[in-house]
Amino acid sequence: MAPQKIMVEIFGQLLNLKSSADPEYAAKLAEFVDGQVRKVASQSNDPLKVALLASMNIANELFEERKAQEESDNALSQRADSLIEMLEKAI
Repeated sequence: MAPQKIMVEIFGQLLNLKSSADPEYAAKLAEFVDGQVRKVASQSNDPLKVALLASMNIANELFEERKAQEESDNALSQRADSLIEMLEKAI
């Protein structure tokens, strides 16, 4: 899909994006970021600090998801190893 122009709004700022992403997906991303920014906006009047705090929250959420995925992958790997071991003993 060729890049297209997509307009989104985050914290009252209109942003023109050039992206090959689905416009609905881009809108959902912008809505998520807007929510994160608004969540921390009461903590500071400095727009840079607000953006940084929101970024930290988003990064924290990403890292937590990555950790949960890694733990899930490890648990599945251990279960698979256990099943393989049980099958080998049964043969």
